[in-house]
Amino acid sequence: MAVSSELPLVNPASPAQYARGYARRYRRTGIAAFVFLSVAALLFFLHRSGLESWRFRPSAESLKPAVAHIPETIWQIMLPKNPTPDQPTIEAGRLENTASWLALNPNYFYLLVDQKGGDDFIHQHFSHRPDIIETYTNMPNVGMKSDMLRYLLLSVEGGVYTDTDTIALQPIDKWIPSHIRNRTRVIVGIEYDRREGPAWADIPHVLQFCQWTIAAAPGHPVFDKMVNRIINSARLLAEEHKVPLNQVKPESIEVMNSTGPAAWTDVVFEQLQELEPWIKQLTDLSYMKEPTLYGDMLVLPIDGFGMGQPHSDSTNDGSIPPDALARHLFKGTWRGN
Repeated sequence: MAVSSELPLVNPASPAQYARGYARRYRRTGIAAFVFLSVAALLFFLHRSGLESWRFRPSAESLKPAVAHIPETIWQIMLPKNPTPDQPTIEAGRLENTASWLALNPNYFYLLVDQKGGDDFIHQHFSHRPDIIETYTNMPNVGMKSDMLRYLLLSVEGGVYTDTDTIALQPIDKWIPSHIRNRTRVIVGIEYDRREGPAWADIPHVLQFCQWTIAAAPGHPVFDKMVNRIINSARLLAEEHKVPLNQVKPESIEVMNSTGPAAWTDVVFEQLQELEPWIKQLTDLSYMKEPTLYGDMLVLPIDGFGMGQPHSDSTNDGSIPPDALARHLFKGTWRGN
């Protein structure tokens, strides 16, 4: 399956048509999710703050865009491992942490994308890229399909993607320091920094970026690179296993290296090098202490998205450090597929 490198990732003729069709398709799911999660968000907020009441009406000040280029949209994805006609599309229990995102970001638009939503999105936006449709449709692992979908959603729409097993710790509007707000178009966080420690068998890099939470302006070239990387990796997987892509039984490391954080790290690092040629190796980003802007990409130190881990100098003493923006719970719902 050849990569159509000359074709744009996003169909330039589709946004208006998509906006209408997408709104229709998701209205019922969106309203139901909003009602359920708004109640949960209110309870979360009241429990956390100890307040007896909370007004949903935003102030004029809060409506001012605080993340200049990044749309005020929160995306989550829920795809079934083994889809069957009688299997519920949405597992309510997996949304228990979503309340934190709604409570801390009351002016953001929230969208939960299920299997049908993902399929509709892919076909509406990428009719000019049959290689994208073919790869996405035949992904052999629900984690790989979810990975690919998050990059495509952020490429087309932008916003904040976050896994359902993450907890928001600070409002998104506070993620970017004010003096670089107008220059930031992507936010990525470090999830692993080997430093002087031993190598890990399932992490091929000395430093790795997470993709459980990513924020971006629409149309950033890092996603074009990532999607083309995925298409090539999927083709190679099928060739190496000597079966069609949808029959491949990938090992965990193969998922990591084709669509997951190892592949994402390669692509993000390549983009960073284009923006800042002085960056020669991943270790140049090691021991980072504060958010750092490289070109238009803001890189967060380990605690930004990766607190609570027993490595990489991540804060893991039960406290929440002031620079922690979100926490990942590592439930690994894609595994065992």
